[in-house]
Amino acid sequence: MVHLIPAYRQKLKLCKPVVRTSKKWTSEAVGELQGCLDCTDWDVFRSTTNSLDEYTDTVSSYIYFCEDNIIPSCTRVSYNNDKPWFTANLRRLRSEKEAAFRSGDKGKYKEAKYRFSEEVRRAKTEHGERMKQQFQTNDSASVWKGLKAITNYKPRAPHSVNDLRLANSLNEYYCRFERQWNSPDPPNPPPTSY
Repeated sequence: MVHLIPAYRQKLKLCKPVVRTSKKWTSEAVGELQGCLDCTDWDVFRSTTNSLDEYTDTVSSYIYFCEDNIIPSCTRVSYNNDKPWFTANLRRLRSEKEAAFRSGDKGKYKEAKYRFSEEVRRAKTEHGERMKQQFQTNDSASVWKGLKAITNYKPRAPHSVNDLRLANSLNEYYCRFERQWNSPDPPNPPPTSY
């Protein structure tokens, strides 16, 4: 039995998922943060520090502390094979469809599956319209960005001088036999006995 390893690796297995955390800057959260900063006694920071650098560091650390406590954060896991048209609403509908399938209720599953399919169709259409709009504008940077997204183009790393040295040394190593036989005075071949 021969075990062959395929040359193709799935896109999902090539890279680990990326976890992104972002802040939700809603108007209520911003108002609450402003209220927190308004009621702060800033003279406490000035009296406890000796230099301007220490004072700046202390105040900015306090502001970041207040921001982390008040502004809600949202964590999103992004996989390598995520489609650009797959939105949070689609993710929610897919989980509803899976829950309906696990429950065993055929009517509920059929309805959830229909809603998910319709939303996928709508999301793909909207993404296609966005791409058309991008190509119709005269912004060449966004056009190239769209083409890179469509073709999944990633530029190769530039070759270094070490790569050139390695190629030359390998070339010399494998061509040593040809130089031996192509020299002006070729060595005498070993005698053959009959």
